[in-house]
Amino acid sequence: MSFLWSPATMLTLSTMITSTIMALSSTNWMFLWASMELNLLSFIPILMASKSNQETEGSIKYFLAQALGSALLLTSSIMMWSPYSILPSLMPIILMTAILLKLGSAPCHFWYPSVMSSISWISCTILSSWQKLAPLAVLVFFTSQLSKSIIPLMAGLNALLGGIMGMNQSQLRTIMAYSSIGHLGWMMSFMLLDKPMMSMLYFSIYCSLIIPLFMLMNSLNLTTSKQLSKITMMSPTMQLSISILLISLAGLPPLTGFMPKMLAIMMLAKLNAPLIIILIIGSLMNLFFYLNIIINMMMSTQNMNTNSTKYTKNPSMVLLLSSVTSMGLAPMIMM
Repeated sequence: MSFLWSPATMLTLSTMITSTIMALSSTNWMFLWASMELNLLSFIPILMASKSNQETEGSIKYFLAQALGSALLLTSSIMMWSPYSILPSLMPIILMTAILLKLGSAPCHFWYPSVMSSISWISCTILSSWQKLAPLAVLVFFTSQLSKSIIPLMAGLNALLGGIMGMNQSQLRTIMAYSSIGHLGWMMSFMLLDKPMMSMLYFSIYCSLIIPLFMLMNSLNLTTSKQLSKITMMSPTMQLSISILLISLAGLPPLTGFMPKMLAIMMLAKLNAPLIIILIIGSLMNLFFYLNIIINMMMSTQNMNTNSTKYTKNPSMVLLLSSVTSMGLAPMIMM
């Protein structure tokens, strides 16, 4: 599905960017809630850019999940500071649940894979990168100070669910959705160390890997892992770029994706060893379906119709060059 660059789309994009910056610079919960609501309303038209029934369904699911998260966020943030609050000990938990729901993190991830499988690759790129920025920043900078006892539970649950649920999927968008949930577990692990900037560094490296990957898949119009077999006959350069990006997302050395995972393991080694084991197990399951994608891409049959290239378009050189970022930190790690 093509993305329509109309003036209305550019206006909603600028509003979405502005609302995220407002959320990151907010000084109270009410302003944060208003910024996230503006961000929600500006992203809905982008989801419905192609006006297909599938994307309309995905946008409705996204709106309902985000509206529930906003209601919980507004209610819990007000009740936390109210002198007449009922069950004040539960308000921080409800607040964290609201942030997890808006972030698409386990155990509030029920809407995220469904929405990802219903929208275009361009919308998936925005949903997996820019739309996660404000909720993740709120989670690691504010709610990490509320309760340290449930942080290992959240991190381990994200890592395991992202790996287990992604292993039996065939749709590429769904696989990437559960991959994102698995990576959220690694980002949350830094909350135990009171190092929110390390979580944001991991998120930045993750975005630098998925953006060129999603753009390549969009240019090839891919939906299932079986369709990857035609890439071998089209362009070995695209095949190599996608393979390197997927292996880097898996965190294999000496690629860029290995660096933040190595830092997390080194920092958590003396603090919480069981959490490291759970994160590594989840990462190994992620590696399984990444390698499954790469094997399906390489095992192309020789009797395929070579005219299948007419259904795709060649990606720009910028996308191919941007995939080199998956190897950008390799010399630093090898040192």
